[in-house]
Amino acid sequence: MSIYGGMFSGVSALSAQSQAFGIISDNIANVNTIGYKDTTARFQTLVTESASAARYSPGGVLARPFVNPEKQGLLQGTTSNTDISLVGDGFFIVNENDEPLTDGGEYLLTRAGSFTEDEEGNLVNAAGFFLQGWRTDSTGAIVNATTKDQLSSLETVNLAGFTSVSNPTSTANLAVNLPANATTASTQTTNLTIYDSLGVEHLMTINWTKNAQANEWAYSLDVTNQAGTTTAAIVAGTIDFDPADGTIEDIDNGGTLADGDTAQTTLPITALAFGSGAAASSIVINWGIVGQTNGMSQLSGSYEATLLNQNGSSPSALTAVEIDNEGIVTARFKNGDTRPIYKIAIGTVPAATELRAENGNAYKLSSRSGDLLLTEAGLQGAGAIESSALEQSTVDLSDEFTDLIITQRAYSAATKLITTGDELLDEIIRVKR
Repeated sequence: MSIYGGMFSGVSALSAQSQAFGIISDNIANVNTIGYKDTTARFQTLVTESASAARYSPGGVLARPFVNPEKQGLLQGTTSNTDISLVGDGFFIVNENDEPLTDGGEYLLTRAGSFTEDEEGNLVNAAGFFLQGWRTDSTGAIVNATTKDQLSSLETVNLAGFTSVSNPTSTANLAVNLPANATTASTQTTNLTIYDSLGVEHLMTINWTKNAQANEWAYSLDVTNQAGTTTAAIVAGTIDFDPADGTIEDIDNGGTLADGDTAQTTLPITALAFGSGAAASSIVINWGIVGQTNGMSQLSGSYEATLLNQNGSSPSALTAVEIDNEGIVTARFKNGDTRPIYKIAIGTVPAATELRAENGNAYKLSSRSGDLLLTEAGLQGAGAIESSALEQSTVDLSDEFTDLIITQRAYSAATKLITTGDELLDEIIRVKR
């Protein structure tokens, strides 16, 4: 009967508008939630098939929530280096546990990047989810790059393990002038502090002795550890200078000759043992460029060392971290050194609108969202990372209040359908009277 059908249409309208009211209320409640994506009510008709073309059978309406988790929100700058946001598609990978490989825990997706360091050094957001990334070596390359497309390759970004890091010396640069007017057998000494793999200091000494042959000096390299034990003549050889301008002409380091056609002259030292329990080191000493006075030289005047530089350091405390657009987490230490320690993983899915919403402004995969693709920021369609910034809620209060008025009027109109249907039924009852 059309009257009953109309009343049931009114009931479905009340239900649909009630759900729309709940969606609007949730949006307004999360207007200040970092990374929140507004939900909209999409109405769908319900059609009842009629038995005859001359009759109409009322159906109804159904409200379905729709949300786009990748909808871009406005970015707001912050003063925290660990606040991050995404510009473009993708999600941060988080987990409920700080050690998911051992304790389990579900991997989730989120764009809420308000991460802070907890008491154990883990980066965790306001919902208690731990940020996941790949560990990197000192060059910024992912350690387990061959399996980086697997969730098992991820680990919680933890800063506690880098509160004291040392760097062994691997290169040294020298710019030293040896006096051209030095007498035969006269000596000069160049001292340079180097560091082993444990951060222990050692003294590297290069002894220069003027040979009888014009423009030629003999050198020998010694290393003295902190116990005062000296390993003498680790490397020895001769260095010749061009009589025309005093620049390097060639170097003989015990069999390997770097002559005038070599651009950069180097002295490689391999398997250097320090006796401190540290691993053996390999150090390359850069003498300078052949034909230029930016390194070793033999000019008139006194002995002068204008550059003694090496890339090692003793243990130093972590002072800050920085995150760049590619998601590389770089640790900055008290001694001025920097070191990349993690790369933040980004997850993308084919159908982000089909993800299932979870508590804590996070999402999980569904049967209709497609498989998760792990990638790096800026690659394979993933957005770039912006540090010291947070993605704000996409809720627009003016739109929500407008929708609220419309929903209220639609709800009131639906109640009129029911009351009108009741009056029609009352008239039919009166016919019998």
